[in-house]
Amino acid sequence: MTRSLNVAIAPCKELSGAITAPPSKSRTHRALIAGLLSTGTSTIENPLSCDDTKATLHAAVAFGAQINRDQKLWTVRSDGHPRKPDGEICCGESAATLRFMASIASLTGEKVVLTGRDSLMRRPLAPLIEALGEIGVTAKLSEEKLVVQGRADGGVAHIRGDVSSQFISGLLFAGPLMSRGLEIELTTLVESRNYILQTLQTMKQHGIDVKSDPNMSAFQIDGGQTYSPADHRVSGDYSSAAFALAAAAITGAKLFVRNLPRNDQEPDSLIIDILSRMGAETHVADDGISVEGSQFKGLRVNLRDNPDLCPVMVVLGVFANGETIIEGAKRLRHKESDRLEAISTELNSLGANIKTTEDGLRIRGPSSLSGGSVDSHGDHRIAMALAVAALNAKSNVEIRRAECVSKSYPNFFEDLRSVGVEVIER
Repeated sequence: MTRSLNVAIAPCKELSGAITAPPSKSRTHRALIAGLLSTGTSTIENPLSCDDTKATLHAAVAFGAQINRDQKLWTVRSDGHPRKPDGEICCGESAATLRFMASIASLTGEKVVLTGRDSLMRRPLAPLIEALGEIGVTAKLSEEKLVVQGRADGGVAHIRGDVSSQFISGLLFAGPLMSRGLEIELTTLVESRNYILQTLQTMKQHGIDVKSDPNMSAFQIDGGQTYSPADHRVSGDYSSAAFALAAAAITGAKLFVRNLPRNDQEPDSLIIDILSRMGAETHVADDGISVEGSQFKGLRVNLRDNPDLCPVMVVLGVFANGETIIEGAKRLRHKESDRLEAISTELNSLGANIKTTEDGLRIRGPSSLSGGSVDSHGDHRIAMALAVAALNAKSNVEIRRAECVSKSYPNFFEDLRSVGVEVIER
């Protein structure tokens, strides 16, 4: 059990230097799952080791993979056929692990019990449970456990596209190993489509073919395919790097973030466009991205496909001139916390002017934030957003339960220190 940690962040407008973006969490999850489903040995270079990816790693081992871990290289050996685990699989607080592994469990033909901690089992699962039911698998929530039983032999599954792309990714991963193949039909418009593209890219790398229409409203997967082993090199995570990039923007500093790919299909590379549109100076180089802050303005942005950017986007809006409107963020009410309420409540307590809307937030800036004490709500992205906002406050801001950053970015506070921020642990 991780010890409770409170940290105080001192105001700082003299940030300088460079950090290396942590490896992509989403790509590490996917490489582990594809390795589990492949016959042979796959490697993952530069994986992210955090609470969430460790949950997926332990689940892959429970399903039969052998995984050797060095600091910079994980090796995944598997026969490509997930087996019944010896006991329950704890998914920690990782929704990706739970949602992906529910579909993987359907390949075993056995009863598999998935558990989680804190709010995980209260996060949305109904669309996935219903879709699994359509292809012959019983999945039930009982006493904070998801029990999956039966073998998915394929067919047609209908599922919403606007609750979680992880439901779709899990079904996509499992589909090729179903005897009849799998057709997935979305009943609503897809959201977070680039995360589904990331899944399809990973599957293609392992020799799997998936057909879909341009709108990603339907997918067709032939059965009887075999995953081939592959080697992955995990690039940097824009979702995590966004916090450092925003820190430079709001403080007028200049920071360089290494290890960010020049690929506009990376799900949260949208942060670069957002910063440029707000007035920050950005420069994309071969080995990373630099941002220099200046006077910047609010804007209207739809985060339907980029919900993880919302908390840090709110911080940018707090210090921007004029109004910032965030739309398409209704799903954030069902993350580790209700992120719309959490970020607005805590920043408003320091002097921000944020109002919640039906599907997002309206922020009136610029605001002058006082020091004080705020709570992370046990949510890693809320904790990191509050830490960035604290850099522009009048005095120290204490963040309670800050240990939750280990869920996705264990070195977050060390990286802040490396560019000049005073971080006091309590």
